[in-house]
Amino acid sequence: MNFFETASRAINNKLDLFSQEPARFAVRAIMAGVYLGIMTAFAANTATMVESAAPGMGRYAFASIFASTLYIIVVLQGELATGDMMFMTFGAIHRKNTISKGFAIVCFVTLFNFIGGVLVTYLISITTIGEAVTTDSFIYQLIVAKLEKPSGKLFVEAILANIVVNIAFMLSAQAGKDFTAKLLGIILIIPAFAAMSYEHSIANFVLTSLTGFEFGPSAIPGYTWENIARHWSIVWVGNLIGGGLIMGGIYGWLNLTKTNYKD
Repeated sequence: MNFFETASRAINNKLDLFSQEPARFAVRAIMAGVYLGIMTAFAANTATMVESAAPGMGRYAFASIFASTLYIIVVLQGELATGDMMFMTFGAIHRKNTISKGFAIVCFVTLFNFIGGVLVTYLISITTIGEAVTTDSFIYQLIVAKLEKPSGKLFVEAILANIVVNIAFMLSAQAGKDFTAKLLGIILIIPAFAAMSYEHSIANFVLTSLTGFEFGPSAIPGYTWENIARHWSIVWVGNLIGGGLIMGGIYGWLNLTKTNYKD
C-alpha cells in the first residue's frame, strides 16, 4: 500500500468526521492527548531510574519508551495535530481540502489535544508516582532545560521535530494493517527527536502541564505564563513548517507527478 493512496483516504476521513461529527473528531483528539500524557509520565519515571543507575542514559530510556506513544495513537486512530499539519498540507496541494479548512482542522485538533493532555496530567499528578516526583527527577531537569531555550533554537528544533514525526507517520501509513511493520517504522525514527530534545508542541503541552501540576509553577525556573506562551507559539509554528510546509508540501508536490512514480 503506497502513501499516496493511504494519505488520500486518511484526509477524506478526517474531512468527513470534522464536517459531519465534530464531537467524535474532538474526542479522538482528546484521546491522543491522553495517550501522550500517560506515556510521557511513564517514560520520564523510567528515565529517572535509568539516569540514577547509568548517568547520561536517561534520555535514551525516555526516547525509547516515548516512541511507543505514536504507535498507540496511530493504531487507536487518535488525532494528533502535528500529523494533521502534514496531511492537511498534502490534501490542499491535491485539492482535497482548502488551505483554510486544513488550517481550521489543525487548530481544532491542537485545542483538543491540549485538553486531553491537561486532563490526564492532572490525574497523573495526584497519583502515588506523581506526588513522589522530586526536583532531582528527569522530568524536572527536562522542563527547566526546555524553558531556558532561546527562541531561535526552539524554532529550528520544532521544525526538525515535526519532520521526524511525519517521517514516522509516512512509514506507518505505508504499512497498512501490518501492525508489526507500523511499530518498526515508528520506533526506528521517533527516538531520534525525543533523544535530541527536539520540540514537539503537543508533547510540550503535556510536559508543561504535568510539571506544573507536580511541582507548582513557582518551583520551576522560567515557568511564567509569558515564557510558556512564547515557547508554545514558537514551537507550534515551527512544527507547522516542518510537518506541513516541508513534509506535506514536498511530498504533496512530488506526488503531483503524471508518472507512476508516487510514494
